[in-house]
Amino acid sequence: MTLHTHARRQATRSAFTLMEMLIVVAIIVALAGMGAYYVLPQLGKSKENLAKAGAVNVEKALTTYWTDHGQTWPNDLSALTQKDQYGGPYIEAEGLLDPWGNQYHIDVSGQHHNGAKPDVWADYDGKQLGNWGR
Repeated sequence: MTLHTHARRQATRSAFTLMEMLIVVAIIVALAGMGAYYVLPQLGKSKENLAKAGAVNVEKALTTYWTDHGQTWPNDLSALTQKDQYGGPYIEAEGLLDPWGNQYHIDVSGQHHNGAKPDVWADYDGKQLGNWGR
């Protein structure tokens, strides 16, 4: 008879208890918290690397413009997005913006490159992230 009662009790239990659900939710929250702790700092570093890569792309567009236009630099970065008699567009308009939505800065004298090519950089958190130091 006890076997019959035990079997019936097991057959009628078809759901999780509240305590089991709370334990599972607590484990998921703890894992998500640990994941966020390790992942969020990497997001900032990836944006910095993206800004440096974007600066290199703008530098290449500037160099191509310089070659096509008789070794003269553009007066404004927006000239890189235009088609003219010499060529272009050299870069898409979105390529002139850093990952934070600001336009890249340029110095065509190229102080970081001893005048060999222009300096292009983005300002972020007090740092200049540019096409030098690669």
